[in-house]
Amino acid sequence: MTNQTPISVRLMIAVVGFAGLTGLWSACSSEPVSGSGQELFQRYCATCHQPDANGVEGAFPPLRQTEWVLGDKGRIIRLVLYGMQGPIEVKGVSYNNVMTPHGFLTDEQVASVLTYVRSNFGNDADAVLADEVTRVRAAEGERDLFQSSRLRFRIGIPEAEEATEASAATIEQ
Repeated sequence: MTNQTPISVRLMIAVVGFAGLTGLWSACSSEPVSGSGQELFQRYCATCHQPDANGVEGAFPPLRQTEWVLGDKGRIIRLVLYGMQGPIEVKGVSYNNVMTPHGFLTDEQVASVLTYVRSNFGNDADAVLADEVTRVRAAEGERDLFQSSRLRFRIGIPEAEEATEASAATIEQ
């Protein structure tokens, strides 16, 4: 960043950076977390995506009426559990940041926060069930962040049998 960068832009980057760090600190906290989807959203999502889910243009995408939120449940479950890195475009705006993995949340918590997001902020999509999160988690096993280009095509909720077989195969390796 040069001295030619306007102070307002430098201040915004500093604030967003600080907000991101405090959000990461909350996400890494060992305190037990319970609560509604709304409470989980406020604790783990609002720091980056903002309390109104409008995001921060160019830094963190909005969660209002986007294909990432309203589209395939399997993809958004993977996104929350494992995180993502790499460029994406949301509502015509490019983003190239890291979505922090939230695999430390229980299946019920992931389902609750995703159901909250998918049914608020002008969104109207089906609820996410804890069993669906369980099946995705079992099928994917332990893994690193998704690359955005791969996650776009990782869709669907595995059937219970597929998830059990995938989990067994991961244990055998």
